[in-house]
Amino acid sequence: MTYKKKLLTVFCIMTAPLPVIGAQALWSVHEQAAALRGLQLSLARARIFAEVESSTYRKIRKIRDYVGGQDPTARAQFESLDALSQAKLAGWKAATEDAGSLRLVGDFERLDTQLVLLAHHLFELSDEGEKEQARRLLQVDLNDRLLPALDATITAIYTSSRTRNVQHAFDQLDASARSTSLLLGILLAAAAVSIGAFSIVIARNLARPVEQLKTIMDRVGEGEFDRAQALDVRGNDELAELARAFVRMAERLQGAQEDLRQKIDTLRETQSQLVQSEKLASLGQMAAAVAHGLRNPLASIRAATQLTLRRLPPGSPLREQPAAVIDEVDRLEKRIVHLLDFTKPVAFSPSPTSVRDLVEGVVRLFDEKISTQGVQLRVDLETRLPEGWVDASQVEQAVIEIMANAMDAMPGGGSLAVRARSRAEDGDGSAIDVTIEDSGEGIAASALPRVGEPFFTTKADGTGLGLAIAKRFVEQNKGKFVISSVAEKGTVVTISLPAVRPAGEPAR
Repeated sequence: MTYKKKLLTVFCIMTAPLPVIGAQALWSVHEQAAALRGLQLSLARARIFAEVESSTYRKIRKIRDYVGGQDPTARAQFESLDALSQAKLAGWKAATEDAGSLRLVGDFERLDTQLVLLAHHLFELSDEGEKEQARRLLQVDLNDRLLPALDATITAIYTSSRTRNVQHAFDQLDASARSTSLLLGILLAAAAVSIGAFSIVIARNLARPVEQLKTIMDRVGEGEFDRAQALDVRGNDELAELARAFVRMAERLQGAQEDLRQKIDTLRETQSQLVQSEKLASLGQMAAAVAHGLRNPLASIRAATQLTLRRLPPGSPLREQPAAVIDEVDRLEKRIVHLLDFTKPVAFSPSPTSVRDLVEGVVRLFDEKISTQGVQLRVDLETRLPEGWVDASQVEQAVIEIMANAMDAMPGGGSLAVRARSRAEDGDGSAIDVTIEDSGEGIAASALPRVGEPFFTTKADGTGLGLAIAKRFVEQNKGKFVISSVAEKGTVVTISLPAVRPAGEPAR
């Protein structure tokens, strides 16, 4: 007998009481529905009486308004309210069944009749000019006699309705719950005894195959795949099939072990490639050295060209060529500076630094260029900006590179916004966000993921190292470099820097 059949037998034992439980549940639901229907009818009657009560008190107000001379139309309104009240009262009386409630209905009807008769008498006295007598009757017969009796009767009606109907509904629900709980307890006890006895029998038959399966798993876990495959597995139940599956797994793991050895050999080859990459990096340093050696000749060329340019008269057509040479030398010089900045190792020396002063100093460096290009500048720096735990020279260079990039994106003018804000981070630290936003030409969505990579640029005369240097310096200061841009609309660059903690310690 397989374990599947054994478990199916246990399942049948467990599900045998379900029809009885279902029938009991249906009966319980029926009883509860009946109790709720009775309660619903009671609440409906209570709503009808609430309307009767409201009409009665409104009629009393109309009597007072008419006798007091406050509302000449109150008498007509009283008649309308009385007609409505009588209709609601008839409906409430028709919906009431038990003798106690009918007695209270009769009490209320008698009081309502007395109220109507008193109202007509008061109206007649008021119409005849006997205002004072009408007010005395209003106080004695209405306020002192009828109104307290009405209040007492209404209170008795509400109390009777709540006590009798709600208690009856709860009694029905309690009886249903008790019978259901008793039956379920008996059924669950019988099922537990049957399942327990059958489970003991199954557990006795499980001991040997489980031990065998454990042995295979231990051998596989220790890497002894040959010994795991040599184990003789007997039986036709599911555990025996599982043990044989582990034997097959041992065979596959042995093959995977061979594949792993091959992959290790591949990793060794990859390591050799990394060594080769280090060699290429050394060649890059050599290229930087060569670029460094070009600076002096370029400086000489520029000086000689400037001298030639000064000797030519202002209107000479020959001035165009020397000016072009000077522009090209300046571009080469900029590329060489970027190349040297990117390749040379930079010492990292963080200390408490006023980020506000640093940003203001960088903005002042661009004052002349901002004025010349017709750029509208907006600077918004938080007044009580905390100090940053950064290398001031590196962060300053990063901000300069970002500002220069923003200015290059707006050759014909535009708007430039520089903001600095502090914010709390997870834990007990805080950060300083410096945002530089321009309205320049922007960056295409396809090129945006590569911005910040060395030697990647979207400008014809760019080096591709400005933003790469900025990103490198920001990350070296344990900050974050985030750039977003929309083509033809502008670019936003935000650098997040760690702030100094209140105790003067660096932010973690």
